[in-house]
Amino acid sequence: MKRMTPFPLGRLNAWRMHRQWLDRPFRGRGVVDLIRSVGWIYAPGGSTPYISLWARMAGFRPSALDRMVFRERALVQLDVLRGNTMLVPAEDVPVALQVRARTFTDLAAQAEDILPLTRAEMDGLKNAVLGCLESGPRTEAEIRDSVPSGLVREFPSTLRRIGMTGSLRLAVHLLGEEGRIAKVQSDGRLDTPNHAFALLSSLIPEAHTFPLKPEPAGAALAARYFAAEGPARVKDFAWWSGLHVTEAMRAVESVEPKLERVALAGSADEFLIPGPQLKQLAEFEPKSPAVNFIPFRDVFLKGQREIAARFTRPEHSTKLFARLGGRVLKDPLATVLCDGEVVGIWEWDAAAAQLDFILFNGDTPSDARSLIEKRGAQLQRFIRSELGQVRGPFDGLARSPSNGIRDLQATWDPPAVVNAPGA
Repeated sequence: MKRMTPFPLGRLNAWRMHRQWLDRPFRGRGVVDLIRSVGWIYAPGGSTPYISLWARMAGFRPSALDRMVFRERALVQLDVLRGNTMLVPAEDVPVALQVRARTFTDLAAQAEDILPLTRAEMDGLKNAVLGCLESGPRTEAEIRDSVPSGLVREFPSTLRRIGMTGSLRLAVHLLGEEGRIAKVQSDGRLDTPNHAFALLSSLIPEAHTFPLKPEPAGAALAARYFAAEGPARVKDFAWWSGLHVTEAMRAVESVEPKLERVALAGSADEFLIPGPQLKQLAEFEPKSPAVNFIPFRDVFLKGQREIAARFTRPEHSTKLFARLGGRVLKDPLATVLCDGEVVGIWEWDAAAAQLDFILFNGDTPSDARSLIEKRGAQLQRFIRSELGQVRGPFDGLARSPSNGIRDLQATWDPPAVVNAPGA
């Protein structure tokens, strides 16, 4: 690996916006190609995947994504990377299964002596769940009605406090972590709260034949991460993947061809990027202003560890986050981008059926503001015509007094103006 002259932060962020297809439409063949290019995208049971792809593709239709997930099975929903639900291309499932979180597997092993079921009883319950799913996807209630009632037990408070509520829920979690079942939206859309469980082998018939071992899976994941997220640091990769830092370092060292070093001006940290992209970065000429709107948990922000320090100015470092009970949450809200910098936040006003946004800087240049207004109007039309509303796991929180953008802007000094892009 070779060293180059340090790049300024603004250039790295503008490149990242370019690499993530947020400064111009994606030129590939379809949604699966786009996800291969930008990395696995978050699908937490709301509108996020639809708006993430809209931000990157001209003429995107939600039905195209739903078809890839529910009919063609070219994309699979899996709980991976610290338990986050993501859309994974079918060919990446072997990697995803090896690096997914084992939270409940570890908890069950630690609490085995106080579980109200023996190991044999838990194995019997898991087998009963698998048998129930052989005839097709089933909701948790339907599974409960079909398995032996004597094995379905509520857990005491000592176990509930660490996230284990009952034997059936634990069995489902364990089967998911073993890669034997997966949670699927049951209405054929990614933004519905209704879900069921299905055998992974019914979604991907070859799933049981996947031979990949943990070490090559880690290297494959690192290669995918830095191709989509670079320049990034090893500690960014470790945080994103949930791997221990030493495991992440080992995975990065195993990537072939070797990653190249990139220096950031004013930082002692070492950033890494695939060799072909380093040449592209060196030759990259940003087109300014480049603007876009991205949703809650878009991969542009969720792929990096220190979001505020990387993508906002110090005086705005807490403005892109929600608050709960006076505490700043570390999940960014839906945001407005300009030249790779987060310059504002937005939300959907369901009552008025309009998009509202706030810009952090009152003196945003007129050319950038004009493009932001135009892009916001385009997103507003997309939501009205294709989605109807913006749904997500933040819906309830967004209605709390501490989290709507009108409430947030009142806490800023000076208070900001809430804008709407017009019809």
